[in-house]
Amino acid sequence: MTDTVRRYAAAHSAGDVDAVAALFADDAVLLDPVDAPAHHGRDAVRTFFAGTHEMLDSMELLVTGPVRAVGEWAAVPLQARSQLGGSVMEVDIIDVFTFNDDGLITEMRAYWSSADIRTVS
Repeated sequence: MTDTVRRYAAAHSAGDVDAVAALFADDAVLLDPVDAPAHHGRDAVRTFFAGTHEMLDSMELLVTGPVRAVGEWAAVPLQARSQLGGSVMEVDIIDVFTFNDDGLITEMRAYWSSADIRTVS
């Protein structure tokens, strides 16, 4: 699970939405942020992340602390650093993942809100 979470962050930072989507099960559920409408299925997950990357000039997703994995769950602190035009924004996130027996993500909940976004330049 820890390796998958790190690959998830690396694929986001590389802008590789196909690699991100490949980490999710066919019937995965994504809530990003957690109080937003859910995206159901790998194709919907891919579409969501593709849209996110398309609206930004760049995005780096950093693992900022230890991945806590137990049973079928993993939680991780992350920081998304995005550039849009001349602005750089950061948001600290806690992602909670659920995994199936094949090591694929079946659910991801991203804990953050627009109030957490800060402009750094």
